[in-house]
Amino acid sequence: MPGLPGLFGEKGLKGFEGYPGQPGQRGLPGAPGLSGLPGPSVNMTLTQLKDLMYLSDKPNYPLIQTLLDSLHQDLRLLMDPPDGSKEHPATTCLELWLCHPDYTSGMYYIDPNQGSPADALLAYCNFSGTAAHTCLHPRDAQMPTKAWLMDSETDSSFQWLSKQEQGFQFYYPGANVVQMRFLRLQSWRAVQKITYTCHPGHRLGLTDREVKFLTDTRRQSYLGALRDCIPGEEVDSLEPRESVFEFEDLNLLPVRDVAVFGGGNVTREFGFTIGPVCFS
Repeated sequence: MPGLPGLFGEKGLKGFEGYPGQPGQRGLPGAPGLSGLPGPSVNMTLTQLKDLMYLSDKPNYPLIQTLLDSLHQDLRLLMDPPDGSKEHPATTCLELWLCHPDYTSGMYYIDPNQGSPADALLAYCNFSGTAAHTCLHPRDAQMPTKAWLMDSETDSSFQWLSKQEQGFQFYYPGANVVQMRFLRLQSWRAVQKITYTCHPGHRLGLTDREVKFLTDTRRQSYLGALRDCIPGEEVDSLEPRESVFEFEDLNLLPVRDVAVFGGGNVTREFGFTIGPVCFS
């Protein structure tokens, strides 16, 4: 038969830590924390607004007008975005592009002064991948190649082509003084290209090379030099030769007239092609 149980032995060594058990159930949400300190206010006090709107106790009308114009513009774009039609013209091609990024380049109506759409003008909107250009084409872009100075005065002076027979100044439909002023205010750059064409047959003298381009101010002109029209027997082709002039000035463009120096060979035939003026 088994004997009586022996005495309890000493406590053994601590065993190894077991594997972690399964996660328990998610507890209930804790009580909401205390409210944080109030942040800075974006609103102006009446005193601050008065200080902003008044200078030396007189209304700051330019600032007030600027704020109202900005508010009016934002509301207009929100409530009635332009679509480039005669009834809903955009201010510029850039504004039209921002409202309709899916539009492709083409002819659209713009109204830079945002008055009545009755004076909106038709412009070519050139939408590239990163920019939008508002381009105004002259009504008559081609001054045909002919002997423009045949009937001009024989003295050595600049002869404006608009003063010659069948000559004209360059007119941009709808681009009146007011619209051009507002278009410049909403642009940062203007460019225009003009191409001179002549038929081979003679060489230009030193003064015959000089050319002037009348700017939109009618008081300032660009000066340039024409390429030589090499005689036909010195070239393989009798194709017309060209001189290309590119201008970039927001305040002076578009070009309105061209003058060449008279008193030389009045039989020489030449012409000009007037490119669009593009604002961006």
